[in-house]
Amino acid sequence: MPGQKKMMTNPKLAALAIGGLAAAFVALAAVAPPAWAGPKGTMAPMNAPAPSNERAGDAPFLAHGKQVNLQSFKGQPIMLWQVATWCGSCAVGLQTMAQKQAMIDASNLKVIVLRDYKNGGYPGVDMEKFVAANAPVLLHDSHFIIGEDTEALFKLYNPHHYVDVYHLIGPDGQIAVISSAPSATFDKIEKFIKAQEKS
Repeated sequence: MPGQKKMMTNPKLAALAIGGLAAAFVALAAVAPPAWAGPKGTMAPMNAPAPSNERAGDAPFLAHGKQVNLQSFKGQPIMLWQVATWCGSCAVGLQTMAQKQAMIDASNLKVIVLRDYKNGGYPGVDMEKFVAANAPVLLHDSHFIIGEDTEALFKLYNPHHYVDVYHLIGPDGQIAVISSAPSATFDKIEKFIKAQEKS
């Protein structure tokens, strides 16, 4: 086209056009963050020392639209696992729990999987949809309770706002393990299950 040919042969016009495109790109980048800038968060340490004489406090959580008190599970071993539904390690952890389902079902362990309060500060699907997408077999397993954190429970068990943290709590209410990423630390969960079988 004549206009394009004129711009190509005129260095000043070409420079203005390139400058305008660069300015438009910078303005667009300021409004819309790049696709690679996803949610960020910290996982709980996987190899923290076992708590010393730390007992589980009571607070409510939400399951199937109802408020449930953690204290109502006293007398049986519990895994309280708090996750964000945009967290990759949490999705893989759910898949690991599904792979280990037979072992869990043969034990007395109750696994309570809760979405972090306000989902770690980022939008995302609710907990049931997250489980359905990654480990649907757990949705109808009586050893698993799928729900949402309340602010009170989140403050009590996740004061550092980790996106992935679990507590293993004995039947006496004693916290035995605090860790994260069950896909990498399932040996701790298995050891806890075996210890409960011996007691």
